[in-house]
Amino acid sequence: MNASASALATPDLSIVAATSTPPCLIVNPRSFSASQGLAAQAAELARSHGAEVISVDGPDATRAAIAGILARRQRHVMLLAGDGTVCAIVDQLSNLTVDAWTPDLLVLPGGRTNLTAADLVPGGRALPTLKRALLRAREQRWDAAVEERCALRIEHAGASPRHGFFFSAALVDSVIRQCHQHRAERNQHGDLSTLGYLLRLAARAMRGRSGMTCPTLQVDAGTCGTQSGPVRLLLATTLLHRNGLFDPYAPRGHGDVRLTSVSEAAPRFWRTLPRLLIGRYTPAMNADNGYLSGRCDRVQIGGLATYMLDGEPFDADPSQPVTLSTGPRLRFIRP
Repeated sequence: MNASASALATPDLSIVAATSTPPCLIVNPRSFSASQGLAAQAAELARSHGAEVISVDGPDATRAAIAGILARRQRHVMLLAGDGTVCAIVDQLSNLTVDAWTPDLLVLPGGRTNLTAADLVPGGRALPTLKRALLRAREQRWDAAVEERCALRIEHAGASPRHGFFFSAALVDSVIRQCHQHRAERNQHGDLSTLGYLLRLAARAMRGRSGMTCPTLQVDAGTCGTQSGPVRLLLATTLLHRNGLFDPYAPRGHGDVRLTSVSEAAPRFWRTLPRLLIGRYTPAMNADNGYLSGRCDRVQIGGLATYMLDGEPFDADPSQPVTLSTGPRLRFIRP
């Protein structure tokens, strides 16, 4: 038998493993939406289609689940969880070696805000979307709905690179932390409780009584512009925000990183905030007036002490820069 015939007779074991293993559903039953009965329904649906179901309830279980999927080369992986769990999985996959094999991911809305799920599968309800994906896997039509996307990479001294999709800092970071503390102290977990608290904070801020101080930052977004001084609002993402009105980035510049940084001195902030949140920037909302927003490849932030990544809080050394860029491309399904 010649070499070419031998190659034809010997299948690529990695391809065989990836196609022969059943689909997998990872569920975090403690995530906001999943905890309200959705997790049990999704698990039953997945098992009825021959899929494996893995329940995770914390970082250790999540890491172990992904390690097992990588070892088995389980290609079709569906996630029903909140943004924090999805962030942890994306981070684990993004920190693999450059040539490492990674599964295809379907992100289903199982948390409170579901920003990631709403962007990767716009308008997708969890159970119908899961059913379509399971049918695609069974009928070997999965590839037709796969797209490659990269997460945001956050690098700074004292920590390994982190990956996620929605970065927030300045007063946004303070507000989110206060909301978490408010819900924990009062044992309130509903959306109305969060909304009510945010409205009270906004009302106090408009009267200058929020009790929060804008951090002094140095933001360098390359060709998109620079900013230095007290910053009121700092957001960054690689999401496209294809579902809903929330899209707080100006449609200018080039690159996969989308950034908005608003200085404390920006004029008419409260009046322009509704336009900013939906991306309807006026010509006056520019970097010279304190509205730094658009696309770029890399952002460097000096003076940053705390930030949030997909709803999870992190600390940084304000004497060292924090750098935002893009991580490796992962594969996501949109059934």
